Amino acid sequence: MSDHKAKNKIIDFLSFERVEPMFSGGGRDWSVDVLRCLSCFMVCAIHATRMSVDNGISDMGSNPWLHNEIYSTIVASPTVLFVMVSGIFFLSPERNVRASKIWRKNVIKMAFAYIFWCLIYALHRIYIMDPMPDITFDFFIRQWMVQPTHLWYIPMIIGLYIISPIIRPITATGDTKLFRYTVLIFIGGLILWTIYVWPTHVEGTYSNIIIGKTPMNLLCQYPFWMIYGWIAYTYRPKKAFRYLIYGFGIIAILIGIYANYYMWSTTGNTSFTATTQQYSIVSFVKNTAIFYFVVTTFRDHEFSRFGKFFLRKWSDYTLIIYLVHFLILVIMFQNNFLYGDGVSPWIGVWLYALIAYVGGGILALLFHLIWDPIKKVLFTKKS
Repeated sequence: MSDHKAKNKIIDFLSFERVEPMFSGGGRDWSVDVLRCLSCFMVCAIHATRMSVDNGISDMGSNPWLHNEIYSTIVASPTVLFVMVSGIFFLSPERNVRASKIWRKNVIKMAFAYIFWCLIYALHRIYIMDPMPDITFDFFIRQWMVQPTHLWYIPMIIGLYIISPIIRPITATGDTKLFRYTVLIFIGGLILWTIYVWPTHVEGTYSNIIIGKTPMNLLCQYPFWMIYGWIAYTYRPKKAFRYLIYGFGIIAILIGIYANYYMWSTTGNTSFTATTQQYSIVSFVKNTAIFYFVVTTFRDHEFSRFGKFFLRKWSDYTLIIYLVHFLILVIMFQNNFLYGDGVSPWIGVWLYALIAYVGGGILALLFHLIWDPIKKVLFTKKS
């Protein structure tokens, strides 16, 4: 085979093809709904995993603890998948959503949800305090202002919504060279950050100091994940290249598991390490594999009429599930549900996640059944 033919084969292998924009035909891409539902379950799973360790149910170093660390690596960083999906919706040039509509339809809605659920979590926190403190106005307001662990996502996504009209001109250019450059500097930042936080990387070394002075944090932040989500959705690799990505995704999970176990065996830390988190190349490879697998598998899948109805509804419920699932998990762990009956922690993680996921969906359904008729009465324009 000549060098010219070999070069063409490599170029063809690494090439990407532009797919039909999601919003050009006015239809619905069910793969995006599947991705949202899957990401939401991953959130439930990772919080169930962490709680089982934090509550001492899975003793550090035990087999259940090791299982939980493996699960943590598999389901880590679902937030970036949510952000990538947001990129599909908010950065698509076909939609050209104006800033005023974003504020009216998305920002205010998310802000009210954040304020309301901070109140709910504050009330629960006060309720379980022992002994019960004197509830003064100042004490209550301060408890309300405490952000529950997982709700950091809401202010972050609000910020992305606000700046999306500024970012959208990048995707509207249609400049493939610009897109390649964007992805390359994004990957470069992720690689630097991963090296910086890798367990064996010694703090204070010359490489550590030099990398610490690079703009790695800027290049790894969520606006880049948002842009990357739109690019990955719009430009698909050929099948052979996708299979290679899937293989690297499995390798990335194994690397994350090794990093977790290494961190525990050498330092005694109980965490799954920063190498599996949002800003790492491990997270990038794994979530890219998940993203492409879902969108290529389900975009052209023929769902039944009921399947489409259920998927559309459940996808719409993911925000409420995200907001309420943590409270469901906390209540279950406080009452030693399942584990008190002798259920193994490594099985219990998935049961807890499933109960929180389905329970949050049921609460979302009840909310919509109550709110939708009220909304029609309040907001329907009278002739």
